[in-house]
Amino acid sequence: MPANDYHAPVAQLLSCGRPKNISRTEWFDYVGAYGLTDEHISALIQLAAEEELDWEDEGECYAPIHAYRALGQLQAEAAIQPLLCLLDSDDSDWFMEDLPIVFGMIGPACLPALTDYLNHAEPSTWSKAAAAGGLEKIAVYHPGHRDECVERLTEALSRHQQQPPELNGSLVARLLNLQASESVSVIEKAYKEGPMDKMVCGSWARVQIELGLATAADFSPEELRHKEPEWMSPLRQMADLVGELAQSDNEPGAFASLKAASKDAKLKQFGQGVLSTKRNKASQPKPGFGTQRPKRKKKKRKR
Repeated sequence: MPANDYHAPVAQLLSCGRPKNISRTEWFDYVGAYGLTDEHISALIQLAAEEELDWEDEGECYAPIHAYRALGQLQAEAAIQPLLCLLDSDDSDWFMEDLPIVFGMIGPACLPALTDYLNHAEPSTWSKAAAAGGLEKIAVYHPGHRDECVERLTEALSRHQQQPPELNGSLVARLLNLQASESVSVIEKAYKEGPMDKMVCGSWARVQIELGLATAADFSPEELRHKEPEWMSPLRQMADLVGELAQSDNEPGAFASLKAASKDAKLKQFGQGVLSTKRNKASQPKPGFGTQRPKRKKKKRKR
């Protein structure tokens, strides 16, 4: 609904502007400052998902962020499903980083919904990764439920062969953050069978070290390194060439020789695959919360 249809104290969130703090412990105390209570939860849920705001207004455009943060402070269980719907908008950096924290603040009541979200095929990789982050935050903020959260994350990782490598890597990273050594057999199987994005969680050797099951001395340097993904190779080669140019800019013919080297067949792949401009043409960044999607309002993107 339009901004002028909101009433105090919820309406005060429309003029808060850009949030200044990312850490949960530094979030503004909306409940204490504005007197928000459970009777305001419905309006806060509406504002968190609001699309009929003036997205050019520096106050209104950030109001949804303040609204869902307030819902976290209220531990509003009624907001769980609406907030999961916001996760579907994975083009918002704010949503992806904040909502796991909000789920953690709401607490264990989120566990069934987050687990179901991970079980469904429809959500995107990064939306599911954020849901996994919610399970991790619940374990951190509510230590009595740590084992249950680890069990649910481990169950999700057990489906690794049906999941993209980025999601599997994110699940392993969450388990490492929780020092889930009890999940090591499932983690090892996921590494052996794949797919696994080791850019997210490191090599299998690193995982064992993180879990306290081994030390760096038990592995060779090669084992400690994760395998470079195919799309990273052109970037690394280009960086190496730039570095060589910087070191030899006073040598005659240096630029010409490096220019010739840049025509190496491997560098011709630059801009292909996941880096392809054609592949990403439909999701070029636009003003707003994140990448503009059809029939969605512009939203501010975290900078």
